[in-house]
Amino acid sequence: MTQVMPVLRREVDQGVRVVPRFMLENEAKRLALKAFESYDPNRGVQISTHLINNLQKLKRTIYTQQSIVGVPEHHRITYNTYQRTRTQLEDELGHPPTLDHVADRMALSPQRLKTIVRNVEKRELMESGEGPVFQKSTDDDVIHLAYNDLTPRQKKIFDHRTGYGGALILPGAQIMKKLDLTQGQLSYEVNKIKDTLVKAQKLR
Repeated sequence: MTQVMPVLRREVDQGVRVVPRFMLENEAKRLALKAFESYDPNRGVQISTHLINNLQKLKRTIYTQQSIVGVPEHHRITYNTYQRTRTQLEDELGHPPTLDHVADRMALSPQRLKTIVRNVEKRELMESGEGPVFQKSTDDDVIHLAYNDLTPRQKKIFDHRTGYGGALILPGAQIMKKLDLTQGQLSYEVNKIKDTLVKAQKLR
């Protein structure tokens, strides 16, 4: 393990300018675990070499995030309009509108709106929204303490926001679809998760 940690840190450090550290660390730990499980000493390859080969997949995470690092200001404006329009339509209809319905009201193509929403939500996770709050709570004991106090729904949200437990990191729109949540419900649950993490940090 003493030989492994420097390798993990080096690979993570190469990508922190693009992707938040907590994302890379979670992915690196997941890849390292897979490397250990698949390692065969009879092949004559050192475990450090096998680990490095497996960690090359981190570059895929970095490449994926690079495409969403810069979100144009007009996309953010469109996203804000999308949020307002979505809320207005939900009030009118009595249920969450589809993206196609929102796009029609905004006079945009559904595909264009979907792309803008996806990119802005991914970027917000990487900026000063939920991501850094979770990042500050990456100590295993703090997370373990907080995680046990989360509801089943909150655990799923936390898993998909941080990659905890090897879960796939998803943007807000996909989490909403997967868990059948509205934007308001997701925001509420995320705030409750933040509160639980803060409490866990104070108890640590």
